[in-house]
Amino acid sequence: MNFPYISQIIVHDCYTYQGLNIPKIPLTEFKHIIITGKNGSGKTTILNRISLMLKLIQEGKSREQEIGGLESSIKFIKTHPNRSSWEEQLKDLQGLDLKFLDNNVEGFSEEAEPYIISFFRANRKVEVADVKSVTKEDDFLLTLKQKSNPEVFTKLFKQYLVNKKIYEAFDHMNNKLERKNQNKMFFDSLRDTLRNILEDNKLELEFIQENFEFNITLSDKRIVTLNTLSDGFSAFLSVVMDLFIKTDLIREQKNDFGYQPSGIVLIDEPETHLHISMQYNILPLISRLFPNLQFIVATHSPAIISSLENAIVFDLTSKSEVADWILGSSYSELMVGHFGLENEYSPVADRILEEVNNAAKKKDISALKSIYEKNETFLTPALRLDIESLIIKLKNAND
Repeated sequence: MNFPYISQIIVHDCYTYQGLNIPKIPLTEFKHIIITGKNGSGKTTILNRISLMLKLIQEGKSREQEIGGLESSIKFIKTHPNRSSWEEQLKDLQGLDLKFLDNNVEGFSEEAEPYIISFFRANRKVEVADVKSVTKEDDFLLTLKQKSNPEVFTKLFKQYLVNKKIYEAFDHMNNKLERKNQNKMFFDSLRDTLRNILEDNKLELEFIQENFEFNITLSDKRIVTLNTLSDGFSAFLSVVMDLFIKTDLIREQKNDFGYQPSGIVLIDEPETHLHISMQYNILPLISRLFPNLQFIVATHSPAIISSLENAIVFDLTSKSEVADWILGSSYSELMVGHFGLENEYSPVADRILEEVNNAAKKKDISALKSIYEKNETFLTPALRLDIESLIIKLKNAND
């Protein structure tokens, strides 16, 4: 892979952290980077600065050139109402540097292979606009190519699908079988992805031409649309929709519909709105769908940090890289060993255990029975069995 994937994030000054390298030794091969840490540790700040740096590199400006330009601008706009935002940008640029595999920054040039850069923010909006008519294909593609904000791509996703379906019909009429087959591959891949996300291997995607709608028919015959999915599924799908469109645009540009584009995707809190099982699935799924994209992720979720094998995990709180054993850990092990909880139990369970231990030390069977009866609603099967066994053990000792 000749694309300039990020090999190290050099944090000069970021929130409360200074002189920090993520990872400590630059990567020598393609890997994803997952950043974790407590609230306020600077995860989001780092992603924002990476996004700004990539934007400047894409525009062909070095960090030194941009700082000089901003400093000059600030001198001339001292009374400008947005002066503070310029100064904040300048501070951001000075706070972070990036190293790339083989220092191949030329991979971002206009002459290089087309690539994808996306940044999904934690407070991302999930909105898919309704479709009123078919748009001209060239105009629509030009609009998409000029927009880099994932929210724009998500909003236009249904329009993109409608256009592809309508032009698929034209291709059939004009006997353009190759383009028709390429469209079929696209929709088959989208259907299979929806099956994965919704965990329904009999799901079908149907185009309703009368109202330019796409029905998602589940195996139990329920019908939903892209607009009526739950927040969790929509949040998951918003990432996929953006990357699907960008990938398809590049494939059309290269006239190669098996092509896998390279690129860098930043995701802040991918666990947003997601059920725990979906948290385990999101990174493995999108890394399989888009194998040449490098994901730089900031997360609080134990499920996220233990879900991806080809990744390094860096903890801002401890300023250290997390060992590979984390990939084989249970959720409770991660909560205790990595996220700093005293144990894997809830506060209610902690209180019950403390009462049980005090009663056991006093060998007070009646107190144990009282604790059992008072808290029976809250007891897990394992905790219930432990208390029952303790009562029987004390009874036998007294007999």
